[in-house]
Amino acid sequence: GPRAPLLTAPPAPDSTAPVPMAGRAPKVSVVTLDNTRESKDGDEAKDADPQPLLPPPIATPIPQESPPPELKPAAVPSPKTEPANGDWLNNEEQYVDELGEDEPVAETEGAPVETNDETRSTETPVEAGQEVEAGGKTVKADGKTAPAGPAPGSGSDLRPGGPVPLPDVPASIGGEWRSIGKTQPLTGEDLSAPGALEAAAEKRSFRGEIIVMVANEGGAILAANAVANLRSVGIEHYLIVTNEPKSCELLMNGPWGITCGYTSYLKNHERLKDYQLLNEEGATPFRLWWVRFHFLDRLVQLGYNPMYIDTDVSFRVNPYPLLKGPFAEYSLFAQDESGHFNGVNIGWIYAQNARPNGRVRWVLNQTVTRMMEILEHQPEPLMRWDGQPVIGAKEALWDQHIYNDVLESCAYGEDMRRRSMQRLIEPRDDLRRAWEIEQGYPMDGAPFDEGRVVVNAEDVPLTSRGDPMDLAPGSHAVKFKPLTCYDHFTPDEASKPPEKIAAAPPWLVAGWSGVWGDEKFQGVSGNWNLYPPRVAVAHFVGGLAKQTTFKSLGWWTYGSDAFRKRSLHRLQTELDKSGALAVAGLRAGVDVTDAMEATSLYGAAVANVVRLALAAGRRPVIPALDCSSRWITRGPPGTFLGVRDRLHVVVSSRCDSDSAAGGGGPRQTPGGVVFDQPGYGACCQSVQFDCNEGVISQVDLDRDPRFEALQDDVAYVKVDELLGSGVDEDGLPAVDGAGLEEKLRGPTLVVVELGESARGYGDGQRVPGLRAPDAKQAERVLEF
Repeated sequence: GPRAPLLTAPPAPDSTAPVPMAGRAPKVSVVTLDNTRESKDGDEAKDADPQPLLPPPIATPIPQESPPPELKPAAVPSPKTEPANGDWLNNEEQYVDELGEDEPVAETEGAPVETNDETRSTETPVEAGQEVEAGGKTVKADGKTAPAGPAPGSGSDLRPGGPVPLPDVPASIGGEWRSIGKTQPLTGEDLSAPGALEAAAEKRSFRGEIIVMVANEGGAILAANAVANLRSVGIEHYLIVTNEPKSCELLMNGPWGITCGYTSYLKNHERLKDYQLLNEEGATPFRLWWVRFHFLDRLVQLGYNPMYIDTDVSFRVNPYPLLKGPFAEYSLFAQDESGHFNGVNIGWIYAQNARPNGRVRWVLNQTVTRMMEILEHQPEPLMRWDGQPVIGAKEALWDQHIYNDVLESCAYGEDMRRRSMQRLIEPRDDLRRAWEIEQGYPMDGAPFDEGRVVVNAEDVPLTSRGDPMDLAPGSHAVKFKPLTCYDHFTPDEASKPPEKIAAAPPWLVAGWSGVWGDEKFQGVSGNWNLYPPRVAVAHFVGGLAKQTTFKSLGWWTYGSDAFRKRSLHRLQTELDKSGALAVAGLRAGVDVTDAMEATSLYGAAVANVVRLALAAGRRPVIPALDCSSRWITRGPPGTFLGVRDRLHVVVSSRCDSDSAAGGGGPRQTPGGVVFDQPGYGACCQSVQFDCNEGVISQVDLDRDPRFEALQDDVAYVKVDELLGSGVDEDGLPAVDGAGLEEKLRGPTLVVVELGESARGYGDGQRVPGLRAPDAKQAERVLEF
């Protein structure tokens, strides 16, 4: 590739000149439905049992008060009246809320996120949990004891589909790095306008630290959960950057009043159309990815310590005691994805104490420069390493590849572009290896240097409950590399020792799968269920069905869904008025060894659960999978519950062992894991039949405080009592749509029991289909 130009990012719309390199207790009350429903054996005795040891955290509302004026989003200037320096808005339309009149009211008992009152904390952290054995070690499955009695904003006064107050954070959480109440809100401004980033950083930073996140409208729900997660460990010095004003408004106008700004960076660049990048609401919002490096570069230049995190990153502890203690000598951090310094993941980047004209800033600035070179390359077509024309942005402008090339250039001290112009995922075959040798690239594997860090007892960070993470004080290995880079430094900077990049050890930053390091720290092992946590920061890279996975681990803050534009909102609201329908005794595919056959059986059964629930005018409850199913792939010793099946399930310890959803594991759990206390049970949530709207997953039924009322009004009905004279498409007796809604009217949760069926459903392998639905029932099914 061409030699890099001077270390100066091309002019951008936000600058006038180039920037120089200068808890809940499950309870089931049985309700008899006329003569066709029967009480479930043993429920009365179960209700008399004391509360289980490990209910989930309860969202404690912050006392209500009027939000400060700054929290109200600023009016978006009309494109017709925008001055000349606002050309990026020329193609924008005023944002109009498209939700119906039955949209839940945004005001709740919880105040907005931004609060300057540090005295509000009323909840005392309680250490509680279930002892389990995993990998030869007794640990606790993650959970928390709820305060005695119902709390305002807990299940008693919440409703399905409604808002949930943002949980309070005890004043002791965060220690000296607690920033809650110590930052100022934004007003939805364009962070790429002249001077805007400087002003925003001054408002949003704490002790020179600032955490950057980016989100489009579809990603607002994950961004909201990330905000709640950061607050849980005492952190509020975040800066959310959205792609459009309306994406920011979705966050600011939600019940938590999340502060943010948007960016016009490169908004109207003429080459975006050439790379088919005009639609920014998909999973590849390139412009937002580019602006993160642009902002990181700018923030380092301004003297801040910026951290970038993807919104699928979860802080299990406040990591600053580690970063400022054992890792204080390192100025740039990366998540180790390959074991080499030219193969890092960019979902977590941190720069601290970086010199404004130093090597760390060179890396960030050079990444932006190379992106702009490619974006503005013309007129001849860009060529791949093998001489073929580049096809699309994923080949030409994939920022992780560009960043890794810059890191390799800086480590070896010469311009290198080994991974640029390469397909997103491409095998390194003999032909490509020969090309790398021809280019003169080092073939030593780009290894890190080996070093040590000493973790003192006071450096071990604390969880949101105030407990230390599972990290032994002492000497620990760390991989690092001095950043040499190759030109454009002042004599003063050139005379200083090179800044160093550290590859975060897996106990500092871990990935779900496909990353470097001991698998016991990875989420795919199931060990993210354990408490206290083994990892400080968890990144769901390699994970599937991320919302389901967050919920299965207990890392989801219920209420985050209020920040999603919902396509099923009207239908879901209608169904919630009647309640929900679950099926107990479902064992579809449990004894099958072939994964495809088993998941097909389970999927067909789930589809029929949905149809029956919709015909009954209720929300469908999707049961979890039994973790002992024969088709589920097993893991090596030390794997939680003995399950390691990334492609099909995520293992969880957060389902009720006697859940009304009827799935999961009342049976003995595999893998040598023993729950010493009643209440929680093992279950496996499907990642193939993942649905974040309309349905109620088992873990949601058991843990979401808005569904607590469902558990207080449960009725059971034998499946045979619902069957008509006709058959479904499989030739088995079916449920007639006519009169079904009226027949099941009453209790908020109806559980259809498959066991003891005399008409073909007793083995739990199937759920009866729906026959002859009326027009309204058919309309619901079609809409869903």
